Amino acid sequence: MSVKLKYIAVALILLMGNCVFAQEDEGNLGQQTVIIYNEYTPVLKDANRIQFLPVIVDTIKVKPVFEYNASPKTVYKTVFTPTSITAASVKGEPLQRLDNGMIKLGMGNYMSPFVEVYYNSRREKNFSVGAFAKHQSSFGKIKNSADLKIFSGYNNSIVKTYGKKFLRSSTLSGDIGFSSNQIYFYGYDPKIIVPPTIEKPRERSEMEMQRYNRLNAKVGIASNNTAQNRIDYNLDLDYQYFFAASDDSQHKIKFDADLSKLIKSNRFGLNAGLVFNNNVFDTLEFTSPNAEYNEVFLMLDPYFKHYTENWQIKIGAKTTGEFIDTANVVYHVYPDIHFQHNISNTIIPYASFTGYIENNNFEHLSIVNPFINRNNNYQVTNYAQVIDVGLKGNISRNLYFHVNGNYSKIDNMGFFVNDTTLDLENKFVLEYSNVERFSGYGEFALRNIGKFSCILKGHYYYYSYIKSREKAWHMPTFDVYLRANYQFDEKLSFGLETGVLSTRYAKDLNDPLGNGLELKPVIDLNIYADYCFASNFNAFIYLNNLTAQKQYYWNNYQSQGFNIMLGLKYLF
Repeated sequence: MSVKLKYIAVALILLMGNCVFAQEDEGNLGQQTVIIYNEYTPVLKDANRIQFLPVIVDTIKVKPVFEYNASPKTVYKTVFTPTSITAASVKGEPLQRLDNGMIKLGMGNYMSPFVEVYYNSRREKNFSVGAFAKHQSSFGKIKNSADLKIFSGYNNSIVKTYGKKFLRSSTLSGDIGFSSNQIYFYGYDPKIIVPPTIEKPRERSEMEMQRYNRLNAKVGIASNNTAQNRIDYNLDLDYQYFFAASDDSQHKIKFDADLSKLIKSNRFGLNAGLVFNNNVFDTLEFTSPNAEYNEVFLMLDPYFKHYTENWQIKIGAKTTGEFIDTANVVYHVYPDIHFQHNISNTIIPYASFTGYIENNNFEHLSIVNPFINRNNNYQVTNYAQVIDVGLKGNISRNLYFHVNGNYSKIDNMGFFVNDTTLDLENKFVLEYSNVERFSGYGEFALRNIGKFSCILKGHYYYYSYIKSREKAWHMPTFDVYLRANYQFDEKLSFGLETGVLSTRYAKDLNDPLGNGLELKPVIDLNIYADYCFASNFNAFIYLNNLTAQKQYYWNNYQSQGFNIMLGLKYLF
């Protein structure tokens, strides 16, 4: 650029500046006031750094998908042949040792020998047979209430053989046995007044003896067919010949049949039964005109059962006909209702409503009270209404419980009283009365809590009389039983066993108020121990009636006091 042009440019710039200031003067803005409240603080904005590499935000993402297609071509043909292997065998758990038999021998004070023998076949596929024998007796004496020693022995024996045959669709079973129970009538009151011609016996040879013998034979067959349309059956035929030392006897034939069919979860069935008794008494001593008489009982019990996972229900009826020498025919019809509900496989409530009869003949009563008088008034007891409500279950795998409440309306219930027609009054007869009975039952069991196990159970009874207002002779208000066992080590175990029987009353005709004789409570405390010398050889000891209490289960019949028994047990 030339010098002349430079000067011209400078002149133009100066001229433009004068024009601006001239306009401000011409505007005449006047005087202005600016008030500043705070100190002026300049604020600098953040600088945005320009990235060296640009970033593009892609809002659409595309996932790559690859497909591989292989088209193999067989160039060389190959052949694979797997090597054969041996079939695997499933082995079960090892079976525990099963002994064929056991022999148990013992001896105690009161001259009390004890023998027990078992023998059974080992595990067999088609059959099972066995035999059993037991003997226990005593030849000792006790001191009665007059502090006189009297003989109080007994003799009990039993022998039995049994067997089963497993067929294709059923099981055939049978057994035959003989039992003998010998007792002596030593239970008289030493203060009783008798005629001068009657002696109060003290020795064995002086006492009246009674022996009850039973010969039994039984055969049965039961189905085990698992076919869908099967009819299940269980048939039993029993024969018993009962004969006593007093020349009394009974032939008894009993037949039971249970036929049923399962349709889905329902079972329809019928229980049928027949009992025939031919009773024969010694006509020289038996004062009743019926020295020989027959009894027939016929039972027909149809039922329906329903099963579900948590419920079991049974609805049926029991019908029983009594035919005694065809002169006295009585029919009984009872409901037969049962149900139970499974709650979580731990608690099971249940209830039932039914009834039945009990035949109080000489053979039956000799089991309940062996000191029965053979010249008795035998009648049938009718349990017209029997209602049960209960709860049972397992609180844990180690604790089991069962509680039950019962109401029974009973016609002609028999109570044992001393026979006052005898000089010594040392036998019993039955007095009958209609009663209502309320009872409760409880049972608790602890199993394998460490080395400890026990069971506790008991009953409570309350009798309400309908016709007669007397007491329930010889019947307790409550009874309690406890058994506990402790396994000290592999060789030694010991335990406790005790029973408590409440106060009972025996009828006393000399009591004008009818309160009867009070029989003191029975507390029977026993301990035992078992020591194992080898896996099949043990020694045991029993200490019974540790309190040496004078126990009276029946009026005037005092049981033996403290007794000890030592013995050995051998398994083979």
